[in-house]
Amino acid sequence: MGSSFTPNDDTIAAIATPPGDGGIAVIRISGPESLNIISAIFETGGEEAPGFLPRTLYHGHIIHPENGLRIDEVLAVYMKSPASYTGEDVVEIHSHGGHIVPKKIIDLVFARGARPANPGEFSLRAFLNGKMDLAQAEAVADVVNAQTEDALKQAELQLEGVLSHKIREIKDIILDVLAEVEAQVDFPEEDIDPIVKSALIGRTQDILTGLEALSDTYREGRILKYGVSTAIIGKPNVGKSSLLNRLVMKERAIVSPVPGTTRDFIEESIDVRGLPLRLVDTAGIRATGDEIERAGVDFAKKKAGEAELIIAVIDGSAPLDEEDYEVLSSLEGKQAVLAVNKADAGLKVSDGGLRGFCAPERIVYTSAREGTGIEDLKEAINRLLRGKEGRGEAGEIVLTELRHKLAIEKAAESLSSFLKLLDVGESPEFLALDLRVALDSLGEITGEVTTEDVLGRIFSKFCVGK
Repeated sequence: MGSSFTPNDDTIAAIATPPGDGGIAVIRISGPESLNIISAIFETGGEEAPGFLPRTLYHGHIIHPENGLRIDEVLAVYMKSPASYTGEDVVEIHSHGGHIVPKKIIDLVFARGARPANPGEFSLRAFLNGKMDLAQAEAVADVVNAQTEDALKQAELQLEGVLSHKIREIKDIILDVLAEVEAQVDFPEEDIDPIVKSALIGRTQDILTGLEALSDTYREGRILKYGVSTAIIGKPNVGKSSLLNRLVMKERAIVSPVPGTTRDFIEESIDVRGLPLRLVDTAGIRATGDEIERAGVDFAKKKAGEAELIIAVIDGSAPLDEEDYEVLSSLEGKQAVLAVNKADAGLKVSDGGLRGFCAPERIVYTSAREGTGIEDLKEAINRLLRGKEGRGEAGEIVLTELRHKLAIEKAAESLSSFLKLLDVGESPEFLALDLRVALDSLGEITGEVTTEDVLGRIFSKFCVGK
């Protein structure tokens, strides 16, 4: 790692709460000068700063040290190194919120020698000081940005170290295999004992199975972290906007019996069985002479092409027409569910006529007007996105970072190479090399093996104050 990521002696500070109106703001300070800074600008009842026992909340005022003017009534707490979030001396000032008060306090802190923290620098220092590994540090941002309960649970599991523990268990097994292989280095002229060789193959294959299963969870983890862009498409007046309103549980889109009412697009985020969906309600797809509506139709087709998931809507109370077939034909090769809407008005569309366009388990009969079939639609989406397997248990970890998936795939590739070399009787030195590459690859996940560039990319995505 480069020197810029080596723990140093400077002190950093930032406002750790979002800007704008709010009851409370938190100003966080970390570094060797933290206690000196708070002692210089804090007083209790007109007296000088208290002794600041660690982990004790003090009530008092922030004062300007030069003119003695009181800036705000606050609470302050000191956390002594190494028993703090960053592993350094840390002070937190809990002031009134808003725009002016927190800024005046942070300006005072900077004037006393602290510098502005970079995005994610508090968590970076926690990692560098051994308070958490890299996978746990990444989870800090995921906790803040979680959009659903399931996403939050996964972030909390990773923050607790569940993924790191699993990686360490796998590495321990690889180390045992490596020890067996290196024990043969002193006897290069002899083949590995058949019983030992069989045990090494079995253990390595078990590791590969576990790595493959963990890698396969990335599909679900990516959805939990980033959400799924979802387009609602259909010809005009089939109930797309009504369906959107039912899904978001509020009157978000204008509903009208007049075809072509929706000309622009409407975006909303929803939680479907713990999965975050970014819904886009688009203009009805049809041939039209209206220039503005035609632009909306073209945009609807573009959004459908870009979407990761399509909810296609047809009017089940009327026979299929050319416009319906155009919508249905656009589902080919896409992740899609089909909502046969207006099912309460008497069906004139059969499963048989739809199965050529959509699998039976993805066809759902709904009535946006009556609110029926909405839960079935959500369940169909859930099954489609999570896959048939899903997670066996609620506490099972899934991969949410592409970086983790690539590291696991690299480790698996090295272990597969190890098995091939072992099978042809390659020398122990070459066998050990593949095992060490696998260990290093897994070490990238927890940060045991990392580079300055990797750390820079990871922590630059954090908000200031974390």
